[in-house]
Order: sequence, then structure tokens, then C-alpha cells
Amino acid sequence: MEEGNATRAYLVVTARVTDRAKMGAYARALAESGLYARHGGRYLVLGQPAVTLENWDGRSLVVAEFPSRDAALAFWWSTDYQDKVKPLRDGAGEFHVAIFDQAP
Repeated sequence: MEEGNATRAYLVVTARVTDRAKMGAYARALAESGLYARHGGRYLVLGQPAVTLENWDGRSLVVAEFPSRDAALAFWWSTDYQDKVKPLRDGAGEFHVAIFDQAP
């Protein structure tokens, strides 16, 4: 199927944004970098929930699909992301990030 591991992977980010201007600069730089596409990633969810059903605390949510865990990790640990893009969001809020493998 895919190189490295056989299932798709999902990079999941929850964020409580405190500085919209910094997040805007980060989002623009990430989009302009082409890093998601370069690693086979694409957004599935981007933003805040349209409808809160139970105990959602207003955090923003990002879910990005990658062809494999290896591809998601390659995106996350890439020099371009770590050194050029990710620093732009420093001080912009509180972020929780994890990678999940697709369910069997």
C-alpha cells in the first residue's frame, strides 16, 4: 500500500488562539510553503466546530490526512516547517498536536 506503514495517518491539532495576527502570518506561510502537498497531506477539517454538541471549549481544530505516518512525520520534522513556518506561531496560543493512524 503506502511506504513505511500501510495505513493513512491524521495530524490533529487543537488550538486556543490568543493572537490572531500571528496565526494569520503562520497560516499564510504554511499555505505558501506547499509543505502539506509536498508530503501528500490535505486538510479534512480546518477551523472551529460549526455546531457544538457537548463540552467543546471553543478551541479551533485542524485535521490533516497524510498517506502514512511516515509522511506526516516527514512534514512535521521537515527543516522548512520546524525552522521557517512553525516559529511564526510562537506566542499565538496554546497548541496540542498528535498523529493518529487510520482505524483498521
